[in-house]
Amino acid sequence: MAKAQTIKVRCNGAGEHVNDVDLEKIVKPVVVTRSATPSKPREIPERSVFKCKFCQEGRIVITREMVEEAAK
Repeated sequence: MAKAQTIKVRCNGAGEHVNDVDLEKIVKPVVVTRSATPSKPREIPERSVFKCKFCQEGRIVITREMVEEAAK
């Protein structure tokens, strides 16, 4: 991912607010040394959970499949 991307995800709270999530917060950098051969430049976690920005009671669940689909 060369540019910053965001995806829209609904929270699971009562209001079901739509949150914009920056993919850079989800994709974690991988440290590569000279002796290692890089296989993937970044690691995508299987599942990430964040608090809703609007209601603070709902949660935003982002799966690896959602991130891979947005990165296409």
